[in-house]
Amino acid sequence: MKIALITGIKKEFDKKLASAFARENYRVFAMGSEKIDGITLLCEDQKEAAAAIQKDKGLIDIYIDVSDERSEADSFNVRSGINDKIMRELYDANVIKPMSMLEAFFPLLEAGGTKRICFLTSVQASINEARGTEGYGYTMAKAALHNFLQITRNMLAPKGFTIRSYDPVQQEVSPEAAAEAAFNYFTRRRGIERDDSMRDDETNLVFRDAYGRQHAW
Repeated sequence: MKIALITGIKKEFDKKLASAFARENYRVFAMGSEKIDGITLLCEDQKEAAAAIQKDKGLIDIYIDVSDERSEADSFNVRSGINDKIMRELYDANVIKPMSMLEAFFPLLEAGGTKRICFLTSVQASINEARGTEGYGYTMAKAALHNFLQITRNMLAPKGFTIRSYDPVQQEVSPEAAAEAAFNYFTRRRGIERDDSMRDDETNLVFRDAYGRQHAW
């Protein structure tokens, strides 16, 4: 039985994703307080949560960070001026906290067999594809997160780790459909091009959404 960790159960997407893993016979740990059938709940203190998994199973195969914090106050644009306080809060929630959590659980990932790291992001933060004129706090935080994931990929890919970056496409795709697409993307290999081991796509950091589309940064 493989072990999956989901870093939070707040949004409907998080609940559906946890349920999808449990349905497919994963042992699922999740940080949160809402009880879900088949899910082992952990406290929200990352060190205590890591210690609980260490005592129970001693490893994680798939690590899924579902941090995706937004703010209604993040409505400023280049003409109205930048709200430094809101930007810092969103940066802490979407970048600093996820970095800290990955560090806390990393020894368990090293002990696992799959060594897969998954993060949520948004096409709104894509430097190549962004069309928005406001919400800079959120999009800048997610752009910074992508840089962190690229650095992480450069360090860990030679050690057998793989990374998934995923946009659930909120307001367009239902949480259930987005969670099912996420499960498939998080658990499957991307394949070897023409059976050439030198062209293994798993070594790349790829950004896909709930429709299966691949996006550029």
